[in-house]
Amino acid sequence: MGETELQKQQKPVRRAGGYLFIPKNLQTKTVLTWLRRGHAWTGFYGALFFFCLGLTGFYLNHRTAVMHIEGGVVREVASLSVPVDPGLIAGEADLVAWMQREFSIGAEPSRGRGRPAGPVSFGGRQAEQPATHSVTFRGPNATITGEYEVGANRVKVTRSNASLLKGLIDLHKVAGVGKLFILIMDTMAGAMVFMSLSGILLWTRLHGPRLAAVGILAAVAAATAVALSGTWIVWAAP
Repeated sequence: MGETELQKQQKPVRRAGGYLFIPKNLQTKTVLTWLRRGHAWTGFYGALFFFCLGLTGFYLNHRTAVMHIEGGVVREVASLSVPVDPGLIAGEADLVAWMQREFSIGAEPSRGRGRPAGPVSFGGRQAEQPATHSVTFRGPNATITGEYEVGANRVKVTRSNASLLKGLIDLHKVAGVGKLFILIMDTMAGAMVFMSLSGILLWTRLHGPRLAAVGILAAVAAATAVALSGTWIVWAAP
């Protein structure tokens, strides 16, 4: 009996398995410490953005008619008819420059469209319709649109303001933002990729049943496949 207890005491303690997917020669204290720190600090770096992306992503998931949830509103707050010298604006570039100067707009237009001059039929009579130009300056908080008919003495200008939620959703879609913000969002995308990979690597050291984890991943993959079945559009030319 005493020998049995002594043998139990001398029996080596079973250690948890090593990190899967990490080569043995890299499973050093320094490497693993920096992996944990990188995972933690990356999460801290993007915490606010991750929260906003998760919130706005929920509304983007429900923006269509299927299970629709309203994701913010846009309200027209001003509609002006501004006098202008008929010979001052001859094309879209002139309209852009005029609006930037007249309303102190520092951004570049996000969209421009127009209609060329041409004959039209009106009441059974032919008439020459002048060219029209329209430019839009868009930001997360507001949209300003200018419309002008070549030869006219007025420009129609409208401004619409977005609610806070709508503005956040547009930031998620990087709509109406500059290059610097796009680069920042690129770093957030990279941060999420890194946290996904480092999270898996760190998880492999846990003592939980790995079979259960594989089952969870398989269940998620199967549920996703079932949810997407029937959504792919198949088309064959006659």
